[in-house]
Amino acid sequence: MRCYGYDETGREIIDAEATVIRDVVKRVLDGDSMRSVVADLRARGVTTSAGRPWTQQSLSRLLRNPRLAGLRTYHGEVVGPGQWAPIIDRATHKALLALLDAPERKQPHATNVRKYLLSGGFLVCGYPLPDESGTGTHIDGKPLYTQPSNSGKRGYVCRAGSPSYGCGRIRIAAESLEEEVAARALARLASPKVRARLERAIGSAKDGGATMERVLQAIEDRLAEAGQAYARREISLVTLTAIESEAKREQKQVRERLAQAERLQSLPATTPEGLAEWWVDAPLERRRELLALVLDRIIVKPATRAGAAQLDTDRLEFVWK
Repeated sequence: MRCYGYDETGREIIDAEATVIRDVVKRVLDGDSMRSVVADLRARGVTTSAGRPWTQQSLSRLLRNPRLAGLRTYHGEVVGPGQWAPIIDRATHKALLALLDAPERKQPHATNVRKYLLSGGFLVCGYPLPDESGTGTHIDGKPLYTQPSNSGKRGYVCRAGSPSYGCGRIRIAAESLEEEVAARALARLASPKVRARLERAIGSAKDGGATMERVLQAIEDRLAEAGQAYARREISLVTLTAIESEAKREQKQVRERLAQAERLQSLPATTPEGLAEWWVDAPLERRRELLALVLDRIIVKPATRAGAAQLDTDRLEFVWK
């Protein structure tokens, strides 16, 4: 079955379908739920490449497809650029994967994870728990998850139940926290020292991106050669499996470096003014990518005043990169 957006050869873009894809991608990244997007497609009579009505599952599979970003796969793993034009760029593809794979989407209370800037591991629980000796404490360290309050206000919590089985005692309001984090991150990026480090990294990324693409191509070639050698009975299945396992490990490492390189190159500016101006209108996923360049995590400690209306910044321990 052909991939929606491309013709039967898989190489030529079908403009009408590509327009639908780009519109869907923008809506999803801007915060529209998959359910509402699917409902709109059905209402407009837009169907899959097989002529069937869209479902959340089929739309999710399409948005995850690396082909849309012009990427080739081998045994389900991305191995390098394809010989066809992309419909979306790689940074957008990565943003989609981050959105669709975020753990909060699996929570029963989460209806729109992209309302939250700091979901997906930026926040960890700082509640002190007794250590095994009983003479000291250690922080819980479990990730905070998104969960609105009873009044509907956005917030982050340490969940006592699935999936993290944390302490269940930490909660912090999202809006004021996100404003504080954004202000500190942009201030950090305004530092000449940090800007210089980023600019050096961007330069290295531009130089190294092509090299990493060649490395991925070499790994793919090695896999193909191993497959041919096995077909000619020159190597055993055990040897082929070992080669594939090592190649996949290398591919993962190279792809991680390539993703960081692309994230760096997607920065709109490295001046404080340029970044601050960009932040105002940037999609949430792009803001998260910017944070990921400088912020490792924030440890959220217990509140000292119950029901405090203002953000208590003493609760926050920033761990910068």
